[in-house]
Amino acid sequence: MNEKNIHGRVFKKLREERGYKSKDVAGDIISTRTLTRFEADETSLPIATFEKLLENCGVLLLDYLTYYYDITEIEYTEFLRKMQKHLQSGFVTKVINEFKKELKKKDIDFEKRVNILFVMISIGVDENSELFIENKRIIMEKIQKVNRLGLNEVVAFRILINLASREDFTVEYIDRNIEVCLRNISTKNYLSNYISAIYCELLFALLGFLSRNGYYSLAEERCKEVLSFFEKHPLLFSIDKYYFSVIGILAMIYLRQNKKEGVEFANKVLKYNNMVVEITDDPYAKMRADSYYEDLYKVNKTGIDFEF
Repeated sequence: MNEKNIHGRVFKKLREERGYKSKDVAGDIISTRTLTRFEADETSLPIATFEKLLENCGVLLLDYLTYYYDITEIEYTEFLRKMQKHLQSGFVTKVINEFKKELKKKDIDFEKRVNILFVMISIGVDENSELFIENKRIIMEKIQKVNRLGLNEVVAFRILINLASREDFTVEYIDRNIEVCLRNISTKNYLSNYISAIYCELLFALLGFLSRNGYYSLAEERCKEVLSFFEKHPLLFSIDKYYFSVIGILAMIYLRQNKKEGVEFANKVLKYNNMVVEITDDPYAKMRADSYYEDLYKVNKTGIDFEF
């Protein structure tokens, strides 16, 4: 696969536009030679290192991401807009055919592969043609090869975990990645809010995998550990949403084991979701609340009704 990483080139453009010299930006973080190689897209950098380089340029990570997508999205945005028009017109078949054309190209980049997978899942199409199966395989292969997941890899991994069955991943692999998530959720550096949010979503997918595949003891242990983590860091970005996401997973764990504690936890998360709907009057929040109720209702075999 001929995948092109252009973060280095975009960073160089940003640095030069702001009038910073390579040696000043590199500072004592990395060598000037390493920075030069990065800006030539010959090597990648850990997120923490990249954030420090951005700080030396006086740029926040979210601002950089906005800048990056402004630079790189022209052709890509037109593609997505075309897909959106097809979906709004009800032409799902056209979207699938367009995706097939893209997947046949030799130089398709990883980000587009991930977005094709994401859209297919979002519209609920179970397309098992060879091209889409191969796309999943290539994405998973990339994830397993890299030493450190980038933003696109984390998003893709979350999607694959949500689709995965017990046979797809070992419990040791899932548990190891829960540790990775906890290490990458920043509780101090608010430049990392965006990254923390992505890792939280991956964390919930991993916990959900343990729950639905019957690893109840480990899932319960990890959920309680995550709740304790959140309680120790009350200023964590979107703490309330994250907290109740874990409460919802715990509810599923207990309900699947026919334990009445599941009803108690379900009442908490359903009450929270209804409160969000009442405050925001957001259609997506309403859809999310209804979906939570349906999922919890399906596994509730305790004979106890939810009260919220």
